[in-house]
Amino acid sequence: MQQQAGELDTKLAAARYTARSGDQLVTAVVTGQGKLLDLRIEDRALHGAHAQRLGLSIVEAVRGARAAASASALPQLNALFGKPPPPPPVPLATSQHRPAEPPPAAAAGAPARREAAPPDEESFEELDFLTDEPEPGGGRW
Repeated sequence: MQQQAGELDTKLAAARYTARSGDQLVTAVVTGQGKLLDLRIEDRALHGAHAQRLGLSIVEAVRGARAAASASALPQLNALFGKPPPPPPVPLATSQHRPAEPPPAAAAGAPARREAAPPDEESFEELDFLTDEPEPGGGRW
């Protein structure tokens, strides 16, 4: 089994998976192990209105390439360890997810009531983030 694991590791290290961001500005290449090998950014991404969204495009491309690598490697790993293959993923468009229905009080037109923050969490409802003046009785940050 150790020899088979070593062979699979070598095979995954040699495999290459590529994905592009949705805006087609970033391309990522990873190994079958998920290691990032190459990241290409189109020149127009740096000079246009999309420069602020570049980080999101990079993350999207790398995640896509790693997801492809994982989808390919998982059945091989399961076979190596004698596990059944995972079920196919359910497409989001056909999922049966429905939003939760509002509580009866909210459905009847009663004003919505906010639950109090647990004692170990800070509530930010009362903070004024637009002023630099510290609150009386102590500093904010």
